[in-house]
Amino acid sequence: MSFQIPDGQEKSVYVQSKFSVIADRYDLFNDIITQGMHRYWKAFLVKKAGLKLGDSAMDICCGTGDITQRLSRAVGESGNITGLDFSTGMLKVAQSRSSAAESRFIQSDAMVLPIKSNSQDAITVGFGLRNLVNIETCLTEVYRVLKPGGRFLSLDMGKVNIPIIRELFRFYFFAIVPRIGKWIYPKETFFDYFPHSSLTYPSQKKLAGMLEDTGFSNVRYFNFHLGSTVIHYAEKP
Repeated sequence: MSFQIPDGQEKSVYVQSKFSVIADRYDLFNDIITQGMHRYWKAFLVKKAGLKLGDSAMDICCGTGDITQRLSRAVGESGNITGLDFSTGMLKVAQSRSSAAESRFIQSDAMVLPIKSNSQDAITVGFGLRNLVNIETCLTEVYRVLKPGGRFLSLDMGKVNIPIIRELFRFYFFAIVPRIGKWIYPKETFFDYFPHSSLTYPSQKKLAGMLEDTGFSNVRYFNFHLGSTVIHYAEKP
């Protein structure tokens, strides 16, 4: 039987528990499947956020805190950085690699941000939107929490338009990536989730349209690896 992603609340519970299982070697998994390129993409994302010393920013679905750490360096000691994730295991890893002075971490759902409105200069998310039950709800919350002029940036999977290249990426993502995950965590089926979660995730243009429908302006995106990975950028007017 082919792998099937649970629906609704069952998906939230499934993703939350499984990310805790793989948290301690999740960065190793990312290093292998992207040949280390995820670190470049994250650095590019933080640079595009345009943060200054003393700014406030939030990294939702922060995972192991890889992007969160970069945000902390961008705003300096006078800044304020919050990492948010609903996986206990991921937050433990993130907290272990960051000092209390660098970032604070909150366990919460990205669709209900426990942050006051108009308070953040930037909000980022790395490979997290596709794990949510409702992307639109999250975007509405992000819009609420950002200051006027604040920036939202999302790093995630994209859609490849060139047919032969699309099939090559599909083979790699569906046949090779799960095997790498199961090599790191034998018998763990969660690694089949990653490629399957890309099937219903919005295309570059569709997500850009969703951002505009939410109220964001100056929406644009940057493709990497022929569109298989993408960073979306949007501003709150």
